[in-house]
Amino acid sequence: MRLFLTGLRVQFEVMRRQPDHLLTLCTLPFTAVILLSVVLHSARPDLVVNAFLAPALMGLWGFATGSAVEVVTGDNWSGTLEPGMAAPGALHPVYLGRIAAVMGLGVIPLGETWLLGGVLFGVTPTIHHPWVFWAAMAASVFAMTGTSLLMAAALLLSRNGGIYQNFLSFPIYVLSGVMVPVSYLPEPLRPFSHLVFLSWAADLMRDSASPGPVSAVGWRLLAVVVLGVVGLVAGRLLLAAVLRRARELGTVRYA
Repeated sequence: MRLFLTGLRVQFEVMRRQPDHLLTLCTLPFTAVILLSVVLHSARPDLVVNAFLAPALMGLWGFATGSAVEVVTGDNWSGTLEPGMAAPGALHPVYLGRIAAVMGLGVIPLGETWLLGGVLFGVTPTIHHPWVFWAAMAASVFAMTGTSLLMAAALLLSRNGGIYQNFLSFPIYVLSGVMVPVSYLPEPLRPFSHLVFLSWAADLMRDSASPGPVSAVGWRLLAVVVLGVVGLVAGRLLLAAVLRRARELGTVRYA
């Protein structure tokens, strides 16, 4: 826990000194305006909730594939990963703390979207089941933290990690149904959506805006958490394997 908290403090200090880590917060409002404009001018009030949630969840994923992943890959390319490997403490709780600090800021896009909707369009959705909404959001942040650790460890193995970072965005947006529900996807793609925790979270958050009861809340939240734990454990094991390989070869970077 001490190393985890150290990672939190370090990352908050890094982001304070290098605000470019927060560029996602500057680009996200444009996505929100586009989606809200399309939905409202198409006279589709039934999709307003989708238009609010999509930018928020896309922003969360953007933090994961951007700043969170670069916590590890950035240390690799700057040459600070090797000294960390020589430290007496384990590296993975420090990186997990740093990634958690980034993902904690991933909640901000939700507030941005709600603010823009109210100020520019005069519309904000009503959340009839707020505890379901916030439980799904909290589970998403947890799952995203573990998934980010897994992605960061995997990208350490590649010469061209940046290409894969960019590729990971739109397939996940489609499979998770953040804007278009999974039920509208082609039949062959639907089973794959169950492997993406954002699909469970997005459905729960949409259902929380409906006045009727939300079905199977516990099981659906459990699905998000379990997928997050799978990512966390896999990320921990893969990072350990990558660092062990680095010690055997004497370097963590490709020449």
